Amino acid sequence: MTPLLRARRQTYTPLLSPFNDGRIDLSEFEAAIDRQIIAEVDGIVVCDVIGEGPVLGSDEHQSLLKTAVSHGRPHLSVIAATGTNCTAKTVERCRRAEELGADALLVTVPYYSKPTLKGVINHFREITAAVGIPVIVDDDPGRTAKDYGSALVDALAEIDPVVGICHGAGRLEHFAALPASLRDRFMHLSRDDRKLMEFLDLGGHGALSALANIIPSPVQTMVAMAERGSGCHSLLQAMSVSSAAVGGDDVAALKEAQFFLHQSPAEVRLPLVDAEPETILRVRHAFAPFARCEPLTREAA
Repeated sequence: MTPLLRARRQTYTPLLSPFNDGRIDLSEFEAAIDRQIIAEVDGIVVCDVIGEGPVLGSDEHQSLLKTAVSHGRPHLSVIAATGTNCTAKTVERCRRAEELGADALLVTVPYYSKPTLKGVINHFREITAAVGIPVIVDDDPGRTAKDYGSALVDALAEIDPVVGICHGAGRLEHFAALPASLRDRFMHLSRDDRKLMEFLDLGGHGALSALANIIPSPVQTMVAMAERGSGCHSLLQAMSVSSAAVGGDDVAALKEAQFFLHQSPAEVRLPLVDAEPETILRVRHAFAPFARCEPLTREAA
């Protein structure tokens, strides 16, 4: 598929990585992809932080990406999350993802080492020079511990293969303050499900929605309604409650919600741990309006 067309607003889902007894469960991963296809989302992101990418081995990264490409095509665009805080390692991952058939790359601003803006821009110049597919920059200061402000977006505009910016939680005002030229230069996606409608109302182009793992059709519906300039208060309220219940992007809580609605395993890998009993109960209460099956018997403990 040709990803990242801005003829309309779009929904991308950073897929959770299902584990069974410590190993990737590819059959569950395929089932998750099927749910995205049925919901008619635009694409999926593989091995993102929501998919516990930092704790996946190289072979697991490749296995998940191969499965996403073979099972998701031609219905979904497949975006590979390949970023690290090491330029050489990131370039290697990006090249491999392109070889395996990714349509585009999601690459985080380098984290932990807090490089200067010049260092960040050189990082992305090295990456884009090494591959021939589009790059989306994941700008989430809450995770990288460094906020470069609009200067980053302005500098990235000089790198043609960078086609999109993914804005982390709490970045609504930052996006709103961008000049029209920078809004038009990139496809702007929001990670913040709780502020998604506000982001779209301000001219955002779509969502990178963790919540779409659990309720892809409602998320896609919300994005489509924003495209038409309409809204549904009851759906917006239900989604807001659901997003709050999983802490926006709490992977353990998201996996509990996915288990509740879709019977997908809720196992996580250290340093993440299983959701607490009170979190499980809160998740089940919040997602009950979306349930399409009989209540499950698993104990919240």
